[in-house]
Amino acid sequence: MKRLFVHLCLFFVCLSLLAQEESFTRQDTLRGSITPERAWWDLQYYHLSVKIDPSQKFISGSNRIRFQSMGGAVMQLDLQAPMEIESVFFEGDELRVAQDGNAWFVVFPKMVQRGKKCEILVKFSGAPRPAENPPWDGGFSWETDANGNPFVATSCQGDGASLWWPCKDHMYDEPDSMMISICSPPGLTAVGNGRLRAVDTDKDGWNTFHWFVENPINNTE
Repeated sequence: MKRLFVHLCLFFVCLSLLAQEESFTRQDTLRGSITPERAWWDLQYYHLSVKIDPSQKFISGSNRIRFQSMGGAVMQLDLQAPMEIESVFFEGDELRVAQDGNAWFVVFPKMVQRGKKCEILVKFSGAPRPAENPPWDGGFSWETDANGNPFVATSCQGDGASLWWPCKDHMYDEPDSMMISICSPPGLTAVGNGRLRAVDTDKDGWNTFHWFVENPINNTE
């Protein structure tokens, strides 16, 4: 009887594994694997610059990505729908970008020399997915406080930062440091990771808060 019980347990475990294998998609592979398009570049620094528009529930901005090449010509970045990458620039030229679901493949004109330190500028925008049950459900929360002022927050620990900004969304590689510049409407304060370095105000009264993280930071922050 004991042996029969063990065999039954093994049988159900195998069925469970088979079910998981059948539901495993290409997008799961692109998200969870160290693909060749991820492996060849060592992430070193992000400068995420984003403008938050609560009235439209819309965000737009850019991400400067610094990296050191280990020899490659096609780079995988991650950005989840409905957000979109608008353009990518390298050394003054716009690069071709091919989308495969939530993975975006940036095509360099030729192999990036091994050991070369580079920077690309990625521009993006969109209405990010709303969080239906934050913080357990990933997305943006567009709320108001007791005074009727906008209160905006993100929840992406489970879904990854690519839920709302373009990045290398895998835990194996992290930037050594990061600048986060958040532009918010007049009268609102934008809070980010790290320490506040400066606040700029434009002619329309929008404020940009510049937060700097000196240590490696992962994409669930």
